[in-house]
Amino acid sequence: MRLFVSSLNVPIGYTTPPFPSIHWPLGSTRPSFQSSYLYYSFDIWKFTVFWSLIFFGGFYLAAGLMGSVLQLWNNYRHTNKISKVSIIGCLLLTLFYVVIGLIQGFCSGAVIGLIVSAIYRAGSMSMSTWIPFCWGVTEILYAVFASFSSSSVFL
Repeated sequence: MRLFVSSLNVPIGYTTPPFPSIHWPLGSTRPSFQSSYLYYSFDIWKFTVFWSLIFFGGFYLAAGLMGSVLQLWNNYRHTNKISKVSIIGCLLLTLFYVVIGLIQGFCSGAVIGLIVSAIYRAGSMSMSTWIPFCWGVTEILYAVFASFSSSSVFL
């Protein structure tokens, strides 16, 4: 039984797991336990960027949709009608939010992915596929919490 899994000891026949590969790795004797590790720097970077894009895209899509619905509701409340121009404007607003979120997600995921990959390579360790997922959650939570501290300045 091997207790320390090193990135220098890549298993023979190892292939990078498919993207999500999130499962609960209970026990080192399960074959799925060995396939839930990332050994190469590019794979660590790629998984971190993908999870960041998913979380940032989802949160910014929700914020854009909420802003669009509120804008349409405001237009309807004041004029009792919703024009095509306001619908197109709200769709463009949502698209703008998603594009900005994906750009921010890619930039932060790429930087965090490189840093985490360098740390794991320096320690000669392999990485579980849960770590990029957790970093994606941490990045979006930081973005959400950082937005609250500056919202009082604008009000």
